[in-house]
Amino acid sequence: MIYAESYLKANIDENCKIKPWLNDKVLPVFLRNNYNFYEMTVLETRCTLIEVIGDVPGLNYLKKHIRQIREITKEPIVLLSKELSSYRRKSLIKNKIPFVIEDGQMYLPFLALDLKKVSEEAANEVKFFSASAQVVFLYFLYHKDQVVNTTKLAEMMGFTEMTASRALNELFRVNLITYELGGKTGRSKEYRRIPDPDYFLNGQQYLKSPVKKVIHTKSKPPHALIAGFDALADLSWINSPSHSIMAMDKKKLNDGLNHIVSNKDEIKDSQFVEVELWDYDPLLISGKRHVDRLSLFLSLKDVPDERVEQALEEIMRGESWYME
Repeated sequence: MIYAESYLKANIDENCKIKPWLNDKVLPVFLRNNYNFYEMTVLETRCTLIEVIGDVPGLNYLKKHIRQIREITKEPIVLLSKELSSYRRKSLIKNKIPFVIEDGQMYLPFLALDLKKVSEEAANEVKFFSASAQVVFLYFLYHKDQVVNTTKLAEMMGFTEMTASRALNELFRVNLITYELGGKTGRSKEYRRIPDPDYFLNGQQYLKSPVKKVIHTKSKPPHALIAGFDALADLSWINSPSHSIMAMDKKKLNDGLNHIVSNKDEIKDSQFVEVELWDYDPLLISGKRHVDRLSLFLSLKDVPDERVEQALEEIMRGESWYME
């Protein structure tokens, strides 16, 4: 719902407003069990936004539901869904049923038309997780019994609800998490991960190194954890490097880093702190002095050194979810 409002504000009407419809008790129970209802005002036109709970119903049922809702609201009805197949999208357009999809496509015949030609295969394919989705994957990995909804996840991770929703959707699309409807209203999607060892085995193919860039500083930065070979030495038998290695969120680059060294010769001659700038904040995942083990593994797995491979294998075997 939040994404729909942002998209409509950016593309049609910056004054667009969407808020929960508080009078939905006048609707039959079966409709309230199948949809969340919102009041939407766009280009000074009021309409009712209905968010599908679960799978989109068949066309005939959907047309019947929309007709029943419109008889009560006396307003245009707009369908909101996380995703729609190209077949379902075409059938809705053919039957002049307005819709908004979270991937940015919409069909509002009473206002505007904005359909992006995105193939169904490209829309559904996940090659690698986004940074936010990888953080959520790691969170579920280390908290296997945790159950969260979008709002709770956003609060815990410092995400917007839109970012949290997209991250959960990425994991859901590759069958790593499931959800049940719950919460105070019975309509909130409560997500949990699938059991071990399938969660790690099926999810590891979508993971990538969190390291985006490496810099050097004269002092250890705040908001950072021990990383790289320094962390590997802390966790295994491998020798410690001659200098400290830390990891931090790339977004915090300017927080307390006033002594960045860029001269290559100076770096070679001195033992400055090596700072890995990560795609996500390592502090979100690890409560220890060093980065979490799987992120460490991802940051070093391509190092062509047999000793490093053995040390990484050793630290990963210490995790209950790890399977070769």
